[in-house]
Amino acid sequence: MPHLIRARAALFDMDGTLVDSTAVVETIWRSFADRFGLDRAMILASVHGVRAEDSVRRFAPPGSDVAGIVAELNAYELEHTEGTVEIPGAVAFLAALPRTRVALVTSASPALAAGRLAA
Repeated sequence: MPHLIRARAALFDMDGTLVDSTAVVETIWRSFADRFGLDRAMILASVHGVRAEDSVRRFAPPGSDVAGIVAELNAYELEHTEGTVEIPGAVAFLAALPRTRVALVTSASPALAAGRLAA
């Protein structure tokens, strides 16, 4: 039986709620693992839902240019949105809500969020 929820506004996470960017995210992190000689499976098991900066700090060798690596990862993500897909029904659901009462909550940059949502 459907349950009605009354709210004045709604906040939505992006990845895994509105879009599935698993394919591009895993491509990026496999490349990161290879670059630093790390176990791909360990990296992939650890990075989902974690900010790129936090993952780079955790796994890059000491003395690495964390900001530079994160910038590279972000640039790749901005250029490669193939494989990012809508979570089924997300677009229709959002379209049914008043635009002034909906907000996106994400740790992604505004440019990356816009790119993923446009994909």
